[in-house]
Amino acid sequence: MRRIIILLVALFSAAVAYAQLGNESQQPEIKFDAETYDLGEVKQEVVTHFFEFSNTGSSELVIEKLVPA
Repeated sequence: MRRIIILLVALFSAAVAYAQLGNESQQPEIKFDAETYDLGEVKQEVVTHFFEFSNTGSSELVIEKLVPA
């Protein structure tokens, strides 16, 4: 019986830890003007492009990490 209670507490703790904060209507949502950009043929020069985006959700949007694809 003790093992079952410990197992249930562990499963409940994991479920609470991974639960979303608030409901979906209160979550941040990112919207890009364009998600891709073709740089064409690049020959040893610096090329830049800016992706414009906005937060269409109702809470603060925090970007913690960017990874180029």
